Amino acid sequence: MLFLKEKSVAAFILLRDQNTNWHLSKIARQSNSTYIYITKLMSILEKKGLVTIETKGKKRLVKLTEKGATLANLLDEAKGQL
Repeated sequence: MLFLKEKSVAAFILLRDQNTNWHLSKIARQSNSTYIYITKLMSILEKKGLVTIETKGKKRLVKLTEKGATLANLLDEAKGQL
Protein backbone atom coordinates (compact mmCIF):
# COMPACT_ATOMS: atom_id res chain seq x y z
CA MET A 1 0.00 0.00 0.00
CA LEU A 2 1.32 3.40 -0.98
CA PHE A 3 0.75 5.21 2.32
CA LEU A 4 2.79 2.89 4.45
CA LYS A 5 6.03 4.17 2.97
CA GLU A 6 7.75 6.63 5.29
CA LYS A 7 8.54 9.24 2.61
CA SER A 8 5.01 9.08 1.19
CA VAL A 9 3.49 9.66 4.60
CA ALA A 10 5.93 12.48 5.38
CA ALA A 11 5.16 14.24 2.09
CA PHE A 12 1.41 13.82 2.54
CA ILE A 13 1.44 15.12 6.13
CA LEU A 14 3.44 18.20 5.06
CA LEU A 15 0.52 19.30 2.92
CA ARG A 16 -1.62 19.84 6.02
CA ASP A 17 0.04 23.25 6.36
CA GLN A 18 -2.38 25.25 4.21
CA ASN A 19 -0.48 28.52 4.81
CA THR A 20 2.47 27.31 2.73
CA ASN A 21 2.51 27.24 -1.06
CA TRP A 22 3.58 23.64 -1.60
CA HIS A 23 5.22 23.17 -4.96
CA LEU A 24 6.69 19.83 -5.95
CA SER A 25 10.36 20.69 -5.35
CA LYS A 26 9.58 22.14 -1.91
CA ILE A 27 7.68 18.99 -0.93
CA ALA A 28 10.63 16.89 -2.13
CA ARG A 29 13.14 18.91 -0.06
CA GLN A 30 11.02 18.94 3.10
CA SER A 31 10.25 15.21 2.95
CA ASN A 32 13.81 14.21 2.03
CA SER A 33 12.60 12.70 -1.25
CA THR A 34 13.49 13.16 -4.89
CA TYR A 35 11.55 15.44 -7.20
CA ILE A 36 10.69 12.51 -9.48
CA TYR A 37 9.33 10.46 -6.56
CA ILE A 38 7.15 13.34 -5.37
CA THR A 39 5.90 14.07 -8.89
CA LYS A 40 4.76 10.46 -9.31
CA LEU A 41 3.30 10.32 -5.80
CA MET A 42 1.30 13.53 -6.24
CA SER A 43 0.00 12.32 -9.60
CA ILE A 44 -1.30 9.16 -7.93
CA LEU A 45 -2.83 11.14 -5.07
CA GLU A 46 -4.51 13.49 -7.53
CA LYS A 47 -6.09 10.54 -9.37
CA LYS A 48 -7.42 9.28 -6.04
CA GLY A 49 -8.95 12.68 -5.27
CA LEU A 50 -6.68 13.41 -2.29
CA VAL A 51 -4.85 16.44 -3.71
CA THR A 52 -5.30 19.04 -6.41
CA ILE A 53 -2.40 20.21 -8.56
CA GLU A 54 -2.55 23.68 -10.06
CA THR A 55 0.03 25.01 -12.50
CA LYS A 56 1.18 28.58 -11.83
CA GLY A 57 3.89 29.60 -14.27
CA LYS A 58 6.61 26.98 -14.05
CA LYS A 59 5.54 25.73 -10.62
CA ARG A 60 2.90 23.15 -9.85
CA LEU A 61 1.18 23.90 -6.55
CA VAL A 62 -0.29 21.05 -4.54
CA LYS A 63 -3.16 21.33 -2.06
CA LEU A 64 -5.07 18.74 -0.08
CA THR A 65 -8.71 18.14 -0.85
CA GLU A 66 -11.14 17.75 2.04
CA LYS A 67 -10.84 13.97 1.71
CA GLY A 68 -7.04 14.28 1.63
CA ALA A 69 -6.97 16.51 4.72
CA THR A 70 -9.00 13.95 6.66
CA LEU A 71 -6.62 11.16 5.66
CA ALA A 72 -3.52 13.27 6.41
CA ASN A 73 -4.83 13.97 9.91
CA LEU A 74 -5.46 10.27 10.50
CA LEU A 75 -1.99 9.34 9.25
CA ASP A 76 -0.36 11.98 11.46
CA GLU A 77 -2.29 10.69 14.45
CA ALA A 78 -1.30 7.09 13.70
CA LYS A 79 2.32 8.08 13.13
CA GLY A 80 2.37 9.78 16.55
CA GLN A 81 1.25 6.57 18.23
CA LEU A 82 3.97 4.39 16.70
